[in-house]
Amino acid sequence: MTPHAAAPDDAEAHTVDLTLRHVTHRFPDDLARALLPSAARLTAAAWADTQVTARDRRLDKSLYVVADGTPRIEHVEWQLRWSRTLLDRMYEYHALTTLGLREGARRGEHTPRVRSTVVLLTGRRQAAWPVYKRFRTTPEDEPFSGLRVRVEAVYQRTLAELAARRSPLWMIFAPLARDATSAAMPAVVSDLRRRVARARFEELAVAMTVLANADGLERGLRAAITAHLPEEVIMQSWVYEKGIEKGIEKGIERGIATTLARQFERRLRRELSAAERATVEARLAVLGPDRLGDLVLDLAPDALARWLADPGAR
Repeated sequence: MTPHAAAPDDAEAHTVDLTLRHVTHRFPDDLARALLPSAARLTAAAWADTQVTARDRRLDKSLYVVADGTPRIEHVEWQLRWSRTLLDRMYEYHALTTLGLREGARRGEHTPRVRSTVVLLTGRRQAAWPVYKRFRTTPEDEPFSGLRVRVEAVYQRTLAELAARRSPLWMIFAPLARDATSAAMPAVVSDLRRRVARARFEELAVAMTVLANADGLERGLRAAITAHLPEEVIMQSWVYEKGIEKGIEKGIERGIATTLARQFERRLRRELSAAERATVEARLAVLGPDRLGDLVLDLAPDALARWLADPGAR
């Protein structure tokens, strides 16, 4: 019998999104290697700081990579499950990224080409996802024009297929693999610990526990993972599930505040003052992470600065 996967709620989706944003921004080289496993040489990997002036929007999901001597942009979306509007959003982001690159290029300079990938974490179990999904903008009786989006359905991969990516980061998806079992998790954790330095291992291992909880198949994989992690790693990590213990809850709040403060700084193009950081933390407790995240994305930099300075802003 095929196990039934429970639909993840919005809070869980938000936790997973924050976790993946955090860990991939910490280790862009590992993400580049996972996205481009066949590249013989990766000489650069960094998050691109791109803005579309006409819309005053800053784009923060684009990884600049030089693979085998060729610059490229990898636009990545993390998706717990497929949604009807996903391709629409990816098409818009892909187009805005291309426009932003062209606006920022010097005269005569070639801009990197952009590839869009959705990393799909849960969903249908029987039918395999195609390698590409298409967003068509032309009529059906005309040649195709639009966007092809690469689909990385990690939950339909085996543990061996994830390991073949040659990227330690890609192993955080091990609990989602179709052949993942409680008995297999200790070896996955042990291999990850052997391959990377301690601090990097701790970040990746705790991200793995968050994704194990998002699996929805009740395979007991998170318990199998945490049993092989030091207690202090679990207690101190900001990505551990909110509400289990008071200390863990505080760790999550600190981590979310730190992540949001960094997003404010990127948007404002400067460091926050101590008072501004305190404001972010205080308003996070009152307004919640979704509201603050929307403000960072939606407000122009000068409007965002005014919002921070206004004691009565909400």
